[in-house]
This record gives sequence, structure tokens and C-alpha cells, in this order.
Amino acid sequence: MSLIEKWTKAVLKSVSNSCRVATHKIISALVEAGRTISYVETVSNKADTLHRHLKNVHELDLKKAFEFNTRKAIGRMGLGRVVLAIDTTQELYYGKNGILNVRQIERGKGTDEAFTYLVISVVEPKPLPLMALPYKQGDDVTTLVKELIAYARSLPFIIKLILCDRSFYIWDLISYLSSIHMKYLIFVPQNKAMKKYIAQTNLIASYEHVRKYNKYKTNFFGKTKIVIIEDVINKNNYYWCFATNLKQSVYLIYKYKQRWQIETDFRVQDEARIKTKSNYAIIRYFYFMTSLVLVANWEVNRMKHPAVSFKKYLKNVEQIFSNEIT
Repeated sequence: MSLIEKWTKAVLKSVSNSCRVATHKIISALVEAGRTISYVETVSNKADTLHRHLKNVHELDLKKAFEFNTRKAIGRMGLGRVVLAIDTTQELYYGKNGILNVRQIERGKGTDEAFTYLVISVVEPKPLPLMALPYKQGDDVTTLVKELIAYARSLPFIIKLILCDRSFYIWDLISYLSSIHMKYLIFVPQNKAMKKYIAQTNLIASYEHVRKYNKYKTNFFGKTKIVIIEDVINKNNYYWCFATNLKQSVYLIYKYKQRWQIETDFRVQDEARIKTKSNYAIIRYFYFMTSLVLVANWEVNRMKHPAVSFKKYLKNVEQIFSNEIT
């Protein structure tokens, strides 16, 4: 509970000490809006006050406050050697003024725009969201990933491996990971080069793969190892293709499947999604990060109370803060 309270106080204190609404009332409203997947306006009359203060918050303030809570959670969970995953998640946008704050997506559920966030999380030995960055129209995803990895390397644990899906098969990113001697496992789409390697593979094989790529109008050469593994269990003539600096092994399939934990985390986070109609990117970023804080604190709480579901945990938190006396 203390981490949730410190997160909220740190964000509001960063802009003003004149917020006359008690912190516990704001927290209660945020948690209840998340638990019911609703708007703060629906469950409380504090939304206007909260939004007025949040409009003056800087993105850096949110990241600093979140980092403080992350470091506390890592200490309480006793994380030592970890496997990380990086992925994107989206919040559909139905407004008309998203401008560059949103990204274009395939049209579905009545819109073709979404607020998108790039998230880095621990997936082994215990799940924990570490940080999220807004991924806006025009952003260079490799630059954002580099920021997340640099941040993760500053945290008090040892990174054994980073897992990424096919959308992160980017040569500039692979070159960066190699330059910092970071172990990586990236799923590769079956393009022409991969199909050529598949045709030469009997069960399992690895190939040195070199390719020229362009960045900032300059040509570079990237190098990685491609590992091709035939899926003999399902026997559907399917091949797993990975870019990696790990040793060739069927075990890579198992390691990669650990990445699915971050998608499970996103589904859990969706159970605490705080809705808003605001066009202010900072307000949406705050709500997204708040839901991550709730997930992180639930993961810490599970160490002592493993039988408490996420929804039950949210209800317990809401009751504690709603009953608090000013």
C-alpha cells in the first residue's frame, strides 16, 4: 500500500503543494476506476482537480516516481538474475485530436489510432513491470528500446537475457545489443533469407547472417546468428527462426516462450485500465503508469498472499484508502 501512496504523492508533489484533495481520496478514486475499468469522473468528483495538476507534470517526473517504486519492489521481491522482455501495448483512441501523440493502427473496434506504450518487464524468475515509455508517431523504436535497456542496466539485478518478438528484429537494435555484450533472443519473421536457411535445415541449424543497413544516411553492416529449429512436437512443418547470440539449442524455444509472460501481464493490467477521454498525453501516461504500479504492487503482495486475485487485491486497496481518515 505504501508504494501506491508514495507514487501518487511523488507525482502530485512534483508540480504543486496546493492540491487540497487528500491523497488517500485520489488513490481510492484511481484504484476504484481501475478495478471497475471506468473513468475517475464516474467514481469520484476529484477528477477535475487531479487533471488540473497532472497537466503540469513533466514526463520525467512520472519516470522518476515510477523508478523509485520499481527499485523498492525489486528489493522486496529479492530479484537477482533476471530475464527481461520488451513489447508494446495499446490503448485505443476514439477522439479527433490525438495528433502525433497517437500511432496509426489497423482499423478495428471503431478506430485506427491508439496511444501506444513500450514496456520492459521481468519475466523470470517473477513477473514485474520495470518501466514504460510513450511510443508516439514518428518515434524511433530503437532509441526508445536503448533508453529502456540503459535504465534496466542501472537497476539492482543482473540481466541474463532479453526477449523480443518479431517487431524488434531491427538491425540497429541488434548491433546495439551486441555492442554492450547483452544476450538476446529475437523472433524473426520468415522472409526470403529465413526461407533459404529453412530449406538447408534438418531439425536444427545455425547460420551467420550479415546484412547492410542504413541509418542517418550512413551504411552499416550488422551481424547476428540465425538459429532455425524445426517444430517436431507439433509436426506441422513449422520452423522457429531466431536471431540470437546464444548457443544453438532446442532449449531456445522454451526460453522464447517465457516472453509470453509480458503479454499475460498486459492482460492483467487491462483489468485495472483507468479510462479517460482526455487528449492530454501526460494524463493518459499517468493513468497507464498507475495501472502498472498496481500490477507491480500486486506481484509484491502475492509473495505473502498468493491466493489473492488481482481484482480482490484492488478491492482491498480501495477499501483501505476510502476508509482512511484525513
